[in-house]
Amino acid sequence: MTQVLPTHDSVKTCSNSGVLAADAAVKSGAGVVYWLTVNDAADLAIELNDSADDSGTDLWAMKLDVDVVNFGHFVFDPPIYFGTGIWLDVSTATCQVIIGYA
Repeated sequence: MTQVLPTHDSVKTCSNSGVLAADAAVKSGAGVVYWLTVNDAADLAIELNDSADDSGTDLWAMKLDVDVVNFGHFVFDPPIYFGTGIWLDVSTATCQVIIGYA
């Protein structure tokens, strides 16, 4: 049996952030985050803020405990909507984060 998955117009134009290893503005202005992939050799706290400069509201957060696992891939369905901008806030400089957004 073939399964048909719904799509959104913005998925067709999904961009990725490239590899990020520090706090960064992923996108200025409104947008959505579809997925996030992360890897780190150290314990990591990671947040996605609705802002252009780390002053906004945290819309998603997690902690990566390397004693348990050092990587993760998260798919957001529905996507996370950001009204002001998409800001990545991380607690280490050893992480590697890639974000799929539009």
